[in-house]
Amino acid sequence: MSRTLKLLTLPFLALFFFAQFAEATLVRSSGRGTLSGNYSQAFYFVDNQYLNEVGIIESAFEFDSPFAANSIVRAIGGGGPGVSSVPNDCTFGYTQDDLDNLELDIDYWRTELSYGRITDAQFDAEVAALEFAIYGEPCVWEFNQGDALDMFGFFSLYFDTPDVSYNVNWLIDGVSLPGDINTAGDLVTPDGTINNGWVTLNTPPTMDFAPGDYMAYVSVGLSSSQGRFFWTSSEPGNEIVFEEKCIEKPNPDFDPDNPDLGIDPFIDVCGYTNVYRDSLEVSDPPLSFFSDGEMLRILPASNGPVTQVNAPASIALLLLGLVALIVRRRQPAAQ
Repeated sequence: MSRTLKLLTLPFLALFFFAQFAEATLVRSSGRGTLSGNYSQAFYFVDNQYLNEVGIIESAFEFDSPFAANSIVRAIGGGGPGVSSVPNDCTFGYTQDDLDNLELDIDYWRTELSYGRITDAQFDAEVAALEFAIYGEPCVWEFNQGDALDMFGFFSLYFDTPDVSYNVNWLIDGVSLPGDINTAGDLVTPDGTINNGWVTLNTPPTMDFAPGDYMAYVSVGLSSSQGRFFWTSSEPGNEIVFEEKCIEKPNPDFDPDNPDLGIDPFIDVCGYTNVYRDSLEVSDPPLSFFSDGEMLRILPASNGPVTQVNAPASIALLLLGLVALIVRRRQPAAQ
């Protein structure tokens, strides 16, 4: 009986580990590189009480509290898109300098090849390793056909105020699917932590994609009736800064029937807004953000509708295996 129990225990434990693995739907890799610039962008949401017709009132900067205390600021580093359909550890940035250095390294191995010091196969291997260090290998979302697509991605422009609204949409194979913003705090899942403010997608099981590879995109639009958005950018050649601007408007205190009172018929209304540093023209901040495409792989359903493995089923398998081990240990030593 001991031998039988031992043989039964192994497949039970194997099933348990398979159940745990089956819960993972994000196949992680080293992450995909994306070209980024050496600059940053800051986005501000400013409440209406600190605004006038032109922009941000001067007192918002002069209060004992600095301007940042009268606004909410979020940043995008490296000129990136600010949103992705995968977690942020699935992407990393590289610069034009990295690409230039890559070309120099490839030229070195090309010279080695031309002098016959390496073979074609060695050259291909060296180039592949250099390119992998730059571009990496993307993470892939994997689901069985019929599964709900429980996908999420990072988003760096969540302002964490009810005054800002978000319109989240995912696009898969030309099909537009509504998404949402996670406002439930950091959520730990088998695929990683969904940070508060990240974008999510949870399609109903009726959204059935055929087996195959697809590209998944996500977009987010910002809007608010309770304030306005401003931005700055340190992008070389396209720098955007805050600048005071003024407009002339009729003076409500001017009395045309008594022009001799010395009241000017027009007054200047001034406020700070974001402008291009070189031209001082006003630059409205972008309020729509689009991700790069990421891979979504739909695997064939093995036997019709797929039943997701859940935690109770996994625990039951583990307990069954443990019981078998306990029974085996209680057998007489002579057996």
